[in-house]
Amino acid sequence: MILPTAEIVCLGNELLIGVTINTNSAFIGEKLTKLGYEVRRTTCIRDDLELASAFFKEVFSRRPDVIIISGGLGPTYDDIQLEVLGKALDVPLIEDEKAVRQLEAYYGKRNFELSKERRKMALFPKGATILNNRVGGAPGCHLQYDGMDIFSVPGVPTEMEDILLNHIIPILNKKVKNSLFELKFQILNCSESEIAPCINDVKEHFPDLYVKSHPAYKGKMGIVIHVSGYGDKAENGIYKAKKELIKLFKNKVPSLTINNFKD
Repeated sequence: MILPTAEIVCLGNELLIGVTINTNSAFIGEKLTKLGYEVRRTTCIRDDLELASAFFKEVFSRRPDVIIISGGLGPTYDDIQLEVLGKALDVPLIEDEKAVRQLEAYYGKRNFELSKERRKMALFPKGATILNNRVGGAPGCHLQYDGMDIFSVPGVPTEMEDILLNHIIPILNKKVKNSLFELKFQILNCSESEIAPCINDVKEHFPDLYVKSHPAYKGKMGIVIHVSGYGDKAENGIYKAKKELIKLFKNKVPSLTINNFKD
């Protein structure tokens, strides 16, 4: 099955020097995957106008269906995401009246003036549609370019999540037809290398499914088995694949135990 493609770009020096852990890419990647997109790349890049704009042009040349850009929408000198995007698209930045009103309301409630630095957050590439930020000050935006949907979101995780869940996901949900179906289960008392041949066999029988073992995570123990696929027929195939996996696992390592797994 051919899926629509997506790339995630996270802008910010703090992500590259170890000051901030990049949780945004994981959150965005999970949501896009479950929606029915094939996430092909996640990239972190410095707050550098020339470097980042050249990289954006490279992304555009690959023509993913969706690009989500996180970080660099704030009031400081190094918040340059929209400047970078405008340069890469070769369009001017224009002050958006809707964004100005949102900023006035946000800072007005806090008895702050709309300073030059704060007003900077109302400058968007020409043609952008503003996406309201209900958590913080900086609005996001949506652009369509050469058949691609480009979304800009803040780097603050709570603000990114607000815009992604309340604006971006509803927009993209109208564009995709095949959502993800998946299941996970946990196996104990064996090693990943012992069950690797079993997973390889099942993957050959179910080539359209994602069949993978992962070291335990989220406080779990043992090994997590993840089986997923897209479309109306995926659910039936996934349950068949799980049944075959369990059969092979038990034949290979009779002492292993199996538990249902929930995130």
